[in-house]
Amino acid sequence: MIWLWVFVFVVVIAILWLFLCKKIHLLDKPGADIAGTRAPVPTIQGIFVYGIFLGVLGIFFHEYLSNSLIQGFLIGGSLIVLIELITELDYIGKIHFKIPPAVRFLFHCLAACLTLYFSGISSFQFTILGNEFDLPSWLFYLVFTGWSVFIINAVNWIDGIYAQGNGILAIGFFTLYILIKFVVFHSYEEFPNYDILILVQDLSLVLAIISLVYTVIEFKPFGLIRDVWTMFLAFWLAYLSLLWGAKIGTIIVTLSLVIFDAVWIILYRIFILKKNPMKWDYTHLHHRLLGLGRTRGEVRAFVWIFSLVMMILILLQGTNSVHKIIIFVMMAIIFFGVNTYLFIIKKKPCGLQKEKTE
Repeated sequence: MIWLWVFVFVVVIAILWLFLCKKIHLLDKPGADIAGTRAPVPTIQGIFVYGIFLGVLGIFFHEYLSNSLIQGFLIGGSLIVLIELITELDYIGKIHFKIPPAVRFLFHCLAACLTLYFSGISSFQFTILGNEFDLPSWLFYLVFTGWSVFIINAVNWIDGIYAQGNGILAIGFFTLYILIKFVVFHSYEEFPNYDILILVQDLSLVLAIISLVYTVIEFKPFGLIRDVWTMFLAFWLAYLSLLWGAKIGTIIVTLSLVIFDAVWIILYRIFILKKNPMKWDYTHLHHRLLGLGRTRGEVRAFVWIFSLVMMILILLQGTNSVHKIIIFVMMAIIFFGVNTYLFIIKKKPCGLQKEKTE
């Protein structure tokens, strides 16, 4: 019953925020590719969604607010929200203070380190093919920082079509929830980290519900959340996937399309375009598919359906790590093989042929 109330709370507050933004004229700045196709809609919904999330915690799961794991994350995550809010306010012309991409990157790294420090996580243990390994704190800091920054950018890069990023994040959080509730709790007899499992299970479902609601809102769109919430959500996903015992492999396979695309973009920009891999352009997966003649609706459906299929496939493997690795390797071979054939050998247009502008 509590989940129904969470859903109702999110929907009601979300609708009220949309009306409020219209009243105060906090509207988006349509880019050149959509100019004239629709009226401006409420933007930077991410900061209000952040408030919704805190409201859900305070009303329905207030006991978690005293948990150091959550307190640490909120400290680091709030830094990301602040930096991205300043960036978005500058983008729509509400303020004039531009934060260079390199500085944003450094703040994301700092957010990851602050999260671990205030969470009190000093070491980390993970399992590969039945073998357990311990990471010292300094190495875990590096691993988590790299993992979280990578996921933040990978999700942000795929979020070039309305609601696409939110849909991917909803799938990721639902994967964690289902994995804990229906795989972990049914596969083991002892749970030394039971409280953490329950925490991750609950927060994954909360974030999945919020992501799903805003997937609907962005679909038309009725409003845009922008990078403020997308990056905060991606940071949550990176954190939760490591927090309860390094079941990171399941998330990697579920989001393999997003992860492979991020790797492809980095390699393509460095070795083919000979430029900084962090410099914006129109070579992302959705741009490549649009360049091949697919519509935005078809691209969005492909990304969502592929990720849902991978979610179902990986959850059906249960705790079998070998099968998960095989699936991941096969998907990697197919993805990079197809992209290499189309865009390097056949020299199809790798994206949309235009310059990226602010």
